[in-house]
Amino acid sequence: MLKNKKVVFFGLFIMLLFTLSGGKGILPAEASAIAITIDGEKLSCDTPPVVEEGRTLVPLRAVFEALGAEVLWDDKTQTVTGTKGTITVKLVIGQKTAYVNGEAMTLDVPGKIVYGRTMVPLRFIGESLGSRVDWDGTKRMVVISTAGAAPGVQKRISIKDSQGRTRRVSSPPERIVSVNSDVTELICAFGEKDRIVGVADTADFPPLVKDKPKVGKAFTPSVEKILSLKPDVVFGYGNFLKPEIVAQLERSGVPVVLLDCYKLSTMAQDIRTLGLILNRRKEAAAYVAYFEKYQKLFKDRTKDIPLAKRPRVYLEGYTDYSGSGPGSGAAEMLDAVGARNIAAALRVAYPKVSPEWVVAQNPDVIIKACGSTIPSGYGEEPDAMEKKRAEMVRRPGWDKITAVRQGKVCLLSSEIYTGPRGIVGLAYFAKWLYPELFRDVDPEAIHKEMLKKFHGIELKGAYVYPEK
Repeated sequence: MLKNKKVVFFGLFIMLLFTLSGGKGILPAEASAIAITIDGEKLSCDTPPVVEEGRTLVPLRAVFEALGAEVLWDDKTQTVTGTKGTITVKLVIGQKTAYVNGEAMTLDVPGKIVYGRTMVPLRFIGESLGSRVDWDGTKRMVVISTAGAAPGVQKRISIKDSQGRTRRVSSPPERIVSVNSDVTELICAFGEKDRIVGVADTADFPPLVKDKPKVGKAFTPSVEKILSLKPDVVFGYGNFLKPEIVAQLERSGVPVVLLDCYKLSTMAQDIRTLGLILNRRKEAAAYVAYFEKYQKLFKDRTKDIPLAKRPRVYLEGYTDYSGSGPGSGAAEMLDAVGARNIAAALRVAYPKVSPEWVVAQNPDVIIKACGSTIPSGYGEEPDAMEKKRAEMVRRPGWDKITAVRQGKVCLLSSEIYTGPRGIVGLAYFAKWLYPELFRDVDPEAIHKEMLKKFHGIELKGAYVYPEK
């Protein structure tokens, strides 16, 4: 009976704390047995830590003083100011913007008043003061180390990803898991391949990533495999990595950055953000300059072509009869070279179309993107693309389509279809649509230059079919 009373009392106690905290997802960390150590010593607090949205908050004075900082509390403005050597950290309770030496930083969760005590985000305070903060999932312990920390060096930065989400990440991260192959390629182009500790199953470029540990499919990777690699950050595709997987990883203390790196409209910004995270701004700027040089060339030469003289194009995605509608990276590719996209009016990014619809649209050019089911790209032979093209031109009714009758059915590898080498794909598009206008453009030469310049490798493999 006594035991049952204790259980009931504890449950009521938890409910009371939840109510006092405003009932907004804040619970005592004791309920899930989270411990905190600083240089091996357990942090003692007169009030237990709380967890909100996967982030641990602790009493402000306990953490600041344990890290050797002086702390001031302004009750009137509800402002916390901590100073350690040359570092000054300032935050206002309830606000997501904090300041480190005057530089604005965005917090994952703000400081809060919880059952009468002022609580501040542990990771932000620790890392802003030059300490390393890690999460040991097996022991459910926050481990803080001040040894070897460089005073005044900001080890975490705030960035906005392709989805507009603000995340704080290590810069540069020591251990990266990337399930976005476009990001993986750029990390290698920036000379940071050794930071990658895990990739998606289909990652195969540059060739060196084939030997990296695999964590599952790009859109549905294994959370268990990812966490076993102890990454500092995980990169994924913005619109495709499953939200529940993102939530699981971030609840485990691993920031997830959703960078696309495949859309022309956001490519430059995505590359710059990645360069910022990796502390490779110079390399990122060089890549953006190279990319935009050719992007501008194709746009400038086609922008004044009258609509009636622009070829009508059916651009098929990786699966059969998958069109390229507004909002897709493929649609942006077509716009960039002055094509008329027959799927533009369908109002969805990846419309499923029928054979009859394609025949009725009667495109002037047909382009097929080859995914993993049609081997192509670095080190591959053209056989699979040749076979696929032969199958496509035999589709029911397609012998009546202008593109088929004139031999304008072209296939290209996923490696140059959007993504970091999308300008190579654009060069082929330009040649296929306007051969006279782009007689001086050699897509293969551009590709060779890119591979040599950014990856230090020679061009080999099959990227388009027919090759001429």
